[in-house]
Amino acid sequence: MTTKVEDGKTPRFEGQISLPDNSTGTTVTSSTANTYGAWIVFSADIGDIDNYLNELFGLRLAVDTLTEFEVGIGAGGSEVVIAQGHTQQIAGVQESGRISFNNVRVPANSRLAVRVRDNVAPTHAYIVFLSLNH
Repeated sequence: MTTKVEDGKTPRFEGQISLPDNSTGTTVTSSTANTYGAWIVFSADIGDIDNYLNELFGLRLAVDTLTEFEVGIGAGGSEVVIAQGHTQQIAGVQESGRISFNNVRVPANSRLAVRVRDNVAPTHAYIVFLSLNH
């Protein structure tokens, strides 16, 4: 059984966190080919306990790409990468990518952000979800 926790920071269910806290995901955009786009904040403050990153799910439609996601913590402009993963997306066949991170620690009160790059120009938008637990 899970119970909803409201600590004034990131709403979550005890034992798990899904970011964003909605069903539409967060848009993360690549830059030109093989160049990371900007960091996109998923949580300004992850909460007052350590969490553990389980999985990233990214969705991109109608384009073949080799894609790399990075998850970082820290202040804007000073993010430190704590997890990185690759996926391949094939138009009409595999248009989503799931990356497992095996419980990478996200320290309490961290700002959590994601960025992406792929091998295709121009820029592409990915719909991204993160799964964490504590």
